[in-house]
Amino acid sequence: MKAVKIIVLACFLSLGLNAIGQSKEAKLKPWVCSNGFWVVETNVKTPLFNKVRFYTNNGLLMEEKEINGARLNVKKRKVKIELKQMLEAVALAWEQQHKSEWVKRY
Repeated sequence: MKAVKIIVLACFLSLGLNAIGQSKEAKLKPWVCSNGFWVVETNVKTPLFNKVRFYTNNGLLMEEKEINGARLNVKKRKVKIELKQMLEAVALAWEQQHKSEWVKRY
């Protein structure tokens, strides 16, 4: 009976520690943007030509940019942060443009 209590206690402690670890992990990702997301398209035959598409959270295409002469390694933290900054700028411009269009309609 005592062994069962120890096993149950160990399970609860491991679940609690696991939850704490996940909350810290979410705070450590400075490249995640709440305004939308980006997608990088590249080709094996032309690695120095990249297309970056920026989308809203609803999946609407905001803008598409072409980056020539550089190979983007999206696994690197610096590249992710730069793409996030580009996304925030695109999202702000897109939002202002659509607000002005909405005002013109109504």
